Amino acid sequence: MSESYTFLSRVPRFEPAAGDIPGPPRPGRSPAAPSGGRHSSGRGRHRSSPHSGASPRTAATQPGTLPLPSPDVQRFTEQAFRLVLEVLDRRRNVRQLRPLVTPSLVDVVRTLALSESPARRLGVATLVRVHLRAVEPCAFEAFGTYGRGPRIFVIAARVEQESDTGWTVTSLVIG
Repeated sequence: MSESYTFLSRVPRFEPAAGDIPGPPRPGRSPAAPSGGRHSSGRGRHRSSPHSGASPRTAATQPGTLPLPSPDVQRFTEQAFRLVLEVLDRRRNVRQLRPLVTPSLVDVVRTLALSESPARRLGVATLVRVHLRAVEPCAFEAFGTYGRGPRIFVIAARVEQESDTGWTVTSLVIG
């Protein structure tokens, strides 16, 4: 009768042990005090970690950072995305995009609308959701989703405020 052997090895450690990285300071405990973990160096340095349990600070909570998007830029972006999708579906003329997007993007959208897209056979494109994130005081990254039949696709853009014309889409990615 033959014997079978199973050889197992330990699983490699991909994350530091719980005592290696001190968590956020507890009340009544100095942040410079050593953590007492088995690998504590005694220097009291705090290493930041995504697993420390502390919430990351967002741009909206730090003073002097970029602004939150206003309702007018949100409305503009939703309108621009809807118009782009309608042009791509050939339900609207590409000239209607001229007040909203840069001239080079008008040509890009025209080219995309004239090309045959297999996604167009799935149905009419409908905008689902739009999010904005400030990258400069007068510039936002816009990203969202749109549906065609049972499928969900993505759309992204950069929206900038021009002093004389208002908001303008300066970059566009459609996936």
